Amino acid sequence: MANDGFTVFALPEPLCTALATTARDRLRTTAAAWAEIVSESGDVIHPDSAMDLLEGLSALAGRRTAEGLRLYCWYFAP
Repeated sequence: MANDGFTVFALPEPLCTALATTARDRLRTTAAAWAEIVSESGDVIHPDSAMDLLEGLSALAGRRTAEGLRLYCWYFAP
C-alpha cells in the first residue's frame, strides 16, 4: 500500500474458484459464522447482509472464472 490511501487486492485463483463453485447452503453457513466472528470483535454485520455479500461475490467470481479473468478488490481509505 502506498501512502496515498489506495489499495488493490488480487484474489487468489483458488479463492475465486471456491467462491464460484460453493453451494448456497455453504455460503449461508459461512455468512452466519462470519457475522458471529465479527460481532465478537465489536463490529456488526447482519447474517442476511453477509449472505447477500457472499452471494454477490460468488456470482462475480463465477463470471470472472468462466471468462478466464482475475478478480480484484480496489479500496480507498481517505
